[in-house]
Amino acid sequence: MHGLILADIEGIVGIENFLDDVKNSKEIYTREIEVYINALLRNDVKKITVCDSHSKGDMILPRVISNKVNLVSRTENISFDINYDFAIMVGYHGMSESPGIFPHTLRFDFKHIRIGEIPIGEVELYSRWLGHHGIPVILVTGDREATYEANCFNAYRNTCCSRSKFVKKEDAGLIYRKLSLSVDMAMQLDKNKCLSIDDDETSIEFYNPDNIGTLETEGYKSKNGRLIFKNCTDIVSHIFSLVESMNRINAHYLEINSEFLKNIRELAKNFSREDVEKTNIMPLLRKNLMFLDEESKKEIMSALQKLAFQPK
Repeated sequence: MHGLILADIEGIVGIENFLDDVKNSKEIYTREIEVYINALLRNDVKKITVCDSHSKGDMILPRVISNKVNLVSRTENISFDINYDFAIMVGYHGMSESPGIFPHTLRFDFKHIRIGEIPIGEVELYSRWLGHHGIPVILVTGDREATYEANCFNAYRNTCCSRSKFVKKEDAGLIYRKLSLSVDMAMQLDKNKCLSIDDDETSIEFYNPDNIGTLETEGYKSKNGRLIFKNCTDIVSHIFSLVESMNRINAHYLEINSEFLKNIRELAKNFSREDVEKTNIMPLLRKNLMFLDEESKKEIMSALQKLAFQPK
């Protein structure tokens, strides 16, 4: 058997400030991946491919590589010429706006990915993508929200919650034993029953709705204020080109909205703070600059203009 481990970092036991403490985070991340590798080898899995799907895919230490274990960076480098018998998704997190640990869906500027009207996170997105390639996901581990999502569309697949935002410090040794046992249980499942079907139209909604118009000029299709894709596989196939576009768009909004707020601050000097707060535009002014859309800016300008003509 050949098993695929699709790994993310936010749902890994003990991960805290992975952006600030990269060296320690790499060690913690790798240590948990080794738990899964050892459990799979114990279950007579002959070959294992580990994919670090987090960001640049460079956080899992190369010491995991052996004659039985291969390590690849990012999902785009997974070879589907290989016949994978199953996949396990490990270290995953809750979707955007969920009460999970480091909740997001692919990017901070993606508000929701939806199947119809149902919001999904990376767990369901990648489960369906893998299902499209004939690979059943037999186990999902990570925070409470990730494991909840894993069973929303498939109650049969095994899950193992290894973290919760309500637990400040986990006992790594105990959790590792639990994770190892969860692999044993998953290997006993009817793997075909864990195969996800990917035949539903899928959409992306952004925190800044103005992104849609810009992306339409680059060939993306939209409907009802969302980018439309054939299915989850279509999103995964386009994700890296979409990320490049979004980085460029965000840089543009950061520049023009910085100038806009600079001008607003000058205008606001003519009014008392109490008068400005009465207009209810403060939440708009506190928005991430990359999420400040044209409607919000019109609302801000309109409120200040009304203040200007207000009787003293």
